[in-house]
Amino acid sequence: MWYDFPKVGETTMKKKIIETPFGKEMILVSNGEHLIKSDFLYDETSMEVDVEIPLGEDDVLLDAAEQLEAYFAGRKEAFDLPLLVTGTAFQKKVWDVLQAIPYGEVLTYKEIARRAGSPKGFRAAGGACRANHFAIIVPCHRVLSASGAYTGYAGDKTFMKERLLDFESKEKRLF
Repeated sequence: MWYDFPKVGETTMKKKIIETPFGKEMILVSNGEHLIKSDFLYDETSMEVDVEIPLGEDDVLLDAAEQLEAYFAGRKEAFDLPLLVTGTAFQKKVWDVLQAIPYGEVLTYKEIARRAGSPKGFRAAGGACRANHFAIIVPCHRVLSASGAYTGYAGDKTFMKERLLDFESKEKRLF
């Protein structure tokens, strides 16, 4: 279920920084009722974006951190968190398709577009992946180009897509 993003000043937001096994920390942002963001902190610039949001904890942040830690430990393959998003109807369809991709598997942007109801909308599907505010939780890292290339993940951060897919591939082979 997708929720509409609140207007600035309507909620009290908090953020939590968590460690990951991928060499980058993650930021989680909550309004106390919904998770608003999960993203990797690649550099100082990515940390400055949410600088006005205070560090803190609430039930949503604690649950998100716990579920991500279980994912990192190989004990969790999908997430059950209240997500608050903004997006077009098509973007929300794409994000639903992303959440249905099984752990350790991949689809192409073309297939994502087809499943979202727009067979020729692979570029728009890529745009929806770029607009995704929930790294790992809404797994846009499980989407590859038609050639199988690791493209389009967090701009030029395709190394993280490769790490995540390698991690999921190895975890899947263990079971």
